[in-house]
Amino acid sequence: MTEGNNQFGEQDISRLYSKPQVLVKLFEACAEGCGASALAEIIQQDTSLSARILQAANKTCRNQIDAAEPLTSAIRGLGLAVVKGVALQSAQQLIERKFSAKELRFLNGLWFSSTVASQSARCLAASVSYPHVEEAQLTGVLLNLGMHALFSREGERYVELVDKPQSSSQLRRIEDEHYYSDHLRIAEGLIKGWQLDSFLLDAVRFLHVEAEQIEQTSPLLKIARLAHHFSLEPNSLSSEVRQLGKRLFDFRPSEIDYLFDWAQSLFAQSAPAFDDPEKLQRELDESLNRLTGLAFALADQEGARARLSGSQSPEELARVARNIYLENSSASEALFFLFETKSNRLIGLPAEGQPRTVGELSIPLDATASLATHALLKGEPLDSLTAMQPVSVIDHLLLRLCQTKALCCQPFRTDTELYGVAVLGVENQQDVQSLQSLRLKMYAQVMTTALLHLAQGAFEPEGEKNHLLRKACHEVSNPLTIISNYAEVLRHLLDDGENRNLAESIKNEVQRIDDVLNYYLNQQELPQFPEQRVCLNQLVREAVESLQMAEIAPRKIDVWFDLQEDLEKVPTNPVLIKQVLVNLIKNAAEELGEDGVITLTTRDSYSGTGSRYAEIVVQDNGPGIAAEIQAKLFRPVVSTKGPGHAGVGLSIVKTMVDDLGAQIGCHSSATNGTGFNLLIPVGEQTLANTANIG
Repeated sequence: MTEGNNQFGEQDISRLYSKPQVLVKLFEACAEGCGASALAEIIQQDTSLSARILQAANKTCRNQIDAAEPLTSAIRGLGLAVVKGVALQSAQQLIERKFSAKELRFLNGLWFSSTVASQSARCLAASVSYPHVEEAQLTGVLLNLGMHALFSREGERYVELVDKPQSSSQLRRIEDEHYYSDHLRIAEGLIKGWQLDSFLLDAVRFLHVEAEQIEQTSPLLKIARLAHHFSLEPNSLSSEVRQLGKRLFDFRPSEIDYLFDWAQSLFAQSAPAFDDPEKLQRELDESLNRLTGLAFALADQEGARARLSGSQSPEELARVARNIYLENSSASEALFFLFETKSNRLIGLPAEGQPRTVGELSIPLDATASLATHALLKGEPLDSLTAMQPVSVIDHLLLRLCQTKALCCQPFRTDTELYGVAVLGVENQQDVQSLQSLRLKMYAQVMTTALLHLAQGAFEPEGEKNHLLRKACHEVSNPLTIISNYAEVLRHLLDDGENRNLAESIKNEVQRIDDVLNYYLNQQELPQFPEQRVCLNQLVREAVESLQMAEIAPRKIDVWFDLQEDLEKVPTNPVLIKQVLVNLIKNAAEELGEDGVITLTTRDSYSGTGSRYAEIVVQDNGPGIAAEIQAKLFRPVVSTKGPGHAGVGLSIVKTMVDDLGAQIGCHSSATNGTGFNLLIPVGEQTLANTANIG
């Protein structure tokens, strides 16, 4: 390696090797839909996964990372889908790489050392009452980050250099001679990019300074130092480590003995068989086979999710879910019951082809009423072959509907919410055991999500137009999120201030699109006017700013503001007002040539009936609109822009204006250009009332 290519960055993090056993745990937890805290508990056992997740979160949701719970907050910000993607990439990297016996032994040593430091830091934090246990554990697992990065880039060449026992100072000197850096400086550079509000970076940076230099610093630096020494000697406590514990935390001999025993109970079981290369290879192969199977299982889960998400009614959801369970298990029938909050009962949801009597069943939420309610309340699958409670009358009815000898009930719930139950008809204990597979647990997690959407009203009866709107919003949502994430990445990569502002503008516009889509999707649920008063002058300026880079500046258009400074705030919907203004200003810009002028005016106004309004005028000095087009300007598919323009913009504008309870008019001529007057209600006060006040 030469001095010119010794920089480490994001690509090096993406090349780190994850411990396969940890990946297996993470895959299983993702498949079962575990929450962020449970996923973080697994991820912080592995240096590579921890670094990958923090790197991804830093790029797309930096402001959401809580330094006290960095991994948990990062996972919440990224979402389960991204965590799965990171895990799959890590697994693919392991599956494609063939390690030599020497590399595998060294890599297992790195994995184990990181585990020891992580678990030791966790125990230390709890012992000294350091409040941020997750931060401490993450610090421990990242102490070897630089060595992981060097190995992932150099492989056996790095192993040959450092695989002999030597002191930390000797190791760093050798690294510096060959790579013009050492593992602590490399780790420092990688962690620094995450900009965590934490002393984690300093704990790594000063890992090998004299102990007296950190005695009066943050507890995190001292936790990291002692955890690192535990990882150097994981089998026993040396006198040096005892003295360090006394010096840093004033531990008595009995206290540090207890602490070491506690930490050792957590990491001892993961100690690799360093002296048995065949066993190391066998364990790796077994884990990789398991990872391959889990990857296919996750793909099946996503397939089930896609099938269920395409359901447009509760009945269709039941039909699709029934097919999924019957196709993938030994059950001969599957009945579905939804939990109804108002009645506190399970309500039967018959699928196509099932008896109508399924829909007549209404089971009170009482553990003794049925095996189904007992399973839902307990939060785990129950079967009638092993259940201790007697078979109730309702259970006899369920057995007759399933036409089987036994029942197995799979609940759909979270820790705080109940959604429903699947009642599966089985014949024997072997059938029951087949329903305990991870694949079936994964389907239960997907069904819980689907029933959550059902509870939120996602399948309420609606017309074809509303159905298409929901489908369009669903399809548009994912690419919008991706565009927003890429814009955030660009914002952090670009140094130039103007270009960074452009990336920020892209994010703002994506958010505005999302706001508009959500408005129409939930239009019937929103009040006519929100309980807030809006500054129209500010919305005018924001609308211009959002179009400045893409529409106004390229055409060299001047924008003049004539805004009434004391204009009263009005009770209205800012999302719709801004969207109306953006449409009107964009239309004006498209009609103007270079050096055109758009004038934006705000002022108090009154209608012919005396009602008081705030008025916004968008005026251009363009060629005007022909009289025959003006007469039908706000109808759909009326466009003066030629091919490629659908002409729906002003139709949408009129719809939004009507939703606001506002008014819009247009005046246009070849000599004066085109102006749109938007009148927004201010309140109940009329012109007559205003005169009486004087």
